[in-house]
Amino acid sequence: MDIKDRIVLTGAFEEGDPDIGAELPALGVGAAQFFTNAVDTRTLGADLILTYVRRIGNGKLQTSFAANFNRMTVENVYTNDKLAGKEDIYFGNRERLFLLASAPPSKLNLTLDYKLNDFQVNLRFVRFDKVELEDWLGTIDVYDPRITTDITLGYKIDKNILLSLGAANVFNVYPTQQDTETETGGLWDPVQMGFSGAFYFTKIAFKF
Repeated sequence: MDIKDRIVLTGAFEEGDPDIGAELPALGVGAAQFFTNAVDTRTLGADLILTYVRRIGNGKLQTSFAANFNRMTVENVYTNDKLAGKEDIYFGNRERLFLLASAPPSKLNLTLDYKLNDFQVNLRFVRFDKVELEDWLGTIDVYDPRITTDITLGYKIDKNILLSLGAANVFNVYPTQQDTETETGGLWDPVQMGFSGAFYFTKIAFKF
């Protein structure tokens, strides 16, 4: 898939810039970033979905495997006449990595769903591929692949009401901890599964 004139966030232009630096103090700012239709990207990918259903005892097990593979490349970078030659600031490596992180190389999902009479169990494993970002200090922050586990237990109270208890990321998996200044200023950036850790829930579903 090709996207022309994609909207991206530029790098920071500062007061020391020889061409536009003098204009920034007049606007009351020391540095400026802005959104612009600056790049063309090309994304090649493939989706794979496999499903298998089998009777086990008096119940039924449905197994699903879904995989997504991506490869995004930046084909062209456009600037206006005044910023020509400043592509390394206009759309530098930091912004490039941020864009590429929106389409990680792969994501794998294995789901096991077992139903027996009024009971059901859903178990899901998700593998997130490696992501790289550049922090404010120019350091490349590598976020290694991670696997999260979700589980939901359900009981059908009657034909119209389903009670569920569950946990997302039950083993409290976090992205790779960084020792430098991340985008958020904390130990992690909001990549892959996020940085909220385990999440527990209960819910009731009604069918009318």
